[in-house]
Amino acid sequence: MKIIGKNSLSQYISYLLFVLFTIIAFNLVYEIIGHGILFYKYKTGSTILSDTFVLANDVGWSKNKWTIPMENLLKFKINYPFSEIQMVTGIYAPNQIIHNILGMIFLSLFFFFSYRCFKEMSADQIFNQNAIKWLKRFCFLNLIIGAAGIFEFFYFKMNSVYTLLTYFFFAFFGIIILFIVEFFKKGLALQIENDLTI
Repeated sequence: MKIIGKNSLSQYISYLLFVLFTIIAFNLVYEIIGHGILFYKYKTGSTILSDTFVLANDVGWSKNKWTIPMENLLKFKINYPFSEIQMVTGIYAPNQIIHNILGMIFLSLFFFFSYRCFKEMSADQIFNQNAIKWLKRFCFLNLIIGAAGIFEFFYFKMNSVYTLLTYFFFAFFGIIILFIVEFFKKGLALQIENDLTI
């Protein structure tokens, strides 16, 4: 099986990435709706959809050394529709909610840009302007999330080395893609030069 071009591995990977993007985008939209309902419940004291969108001091967290100090804080839990499966939970605070939503937006864009890059690599001519455009966008997305995450890590004095390594990974990934963009530009220039020669 070919790696790039029509009927290639890149084409099937693009299908998989599109499915992942669709799932993540559904989660993002559902989480935004969920936080809207939780805000309404917080402001009005309503008990609407209380099994799906939970807002209370006890949302079912098990008691341990991390959760006991947060016993009296207001927490939230959003379950998937028509199920008891938890989608997201946390302390009900604006910074946590914004952080969760921004994370889901990043994941949605990550999988969408990945899908578009692989889709362009499954075209007849992989060196094309669209491939370069989507690779650039994917590069800048990773560089932005990496830089923002590293800044957040040091600004808020986080102590998880794994979090810092994750942000370094995205920044490094963005740098690698930047080099790939340059290779694609060179490939496109050579392809155009070759077409003119023929």
